[in-house]
Amino acid sequence: MMLFDDAVRLEKLQDVGTLWDGIVEALRQIGFTHAIHISVGADFKDAQFLSTIPDLYDDLPPEDDPFLHHSCNSYEVLTIGQAFVHLYPDVTPSEHSLIARAGREGLHAAFAVPMRLKGSERFGGFIIGNWMEADEFERSFSDVAEDLRLFCLLMHRRIEDLTGTAPLPLPESPSAFGKLSPREAEVVNLLAHGYTRQQTAHRCKLSIHTVSDYAKSGYRKLGIRNRAQAAALVHGTAGEAAPKKG
Repeated sequence: MMLFDDAVRLEKLQDVGTLWDGIVEALRQIGFTHAIHISVGADFKDAQFLSTIPDLYDDLPPEDDPFLHHSCNSYEVLTIGQAFVHLYPDVTPSEHSLIARAGREGLHAAFAVPMRLKGSERFGGFIIGNWMEADEFERSFSDVAEDLRLFCLLMHRRIEDLTGTAPLPLPESPSAFGKLSPREAEVVNLLAHGYTRQQTAHRCKLSIHTVSDYAKSGYRKLGIRNRAQAAALVHGTAGEAAPKKG
């Protein structure tokens, strides 16, 4: 999984700007020319964003981005942008204007990849796309949606680490974790949700060596080999692997 290898490398970076440049380059390597990471507080205030289109929000505040209002009600990976705007009848005229502006800048078709949902202390995620029309976009990228979502999960967690915003909430462990000990399940679940081994050790009050031991034994019992497969197992149980249209 090329994106997961990129994520492992990028997680080590200590500067948000450098991290964002690395994220953008990794996405461009697989055909996505534009990316936005955006989050807001529960009251749609205090927006934070990183974007390949720096002046995108000159006419409409980032808090009013339609991604936040229409795409963050579930963890589904949605197709959005000017190429897919006909699928969203509730989009307002001002939102249409922002979507059209993004399209003129080359963000015509995109995936909405929510990382945190409305109702969280902060919510938001990624918008990732390019200039393609709808049919070509779906044909080219439907097979990478799950890898993309796992990559975004790890990168979102790292962005939050570096910006000091709230950590990702952890959903319940999948039923397959029933064969693990409580400590194995806790460790594997944290690793699968983007926590580093050091962060997992701190949260669980364990040594990194002990975390590694629990991870290895947990992976063995689950029949998997690494964190990427653990993440796929965790998220696959929610039925969110494929991109869906709104």
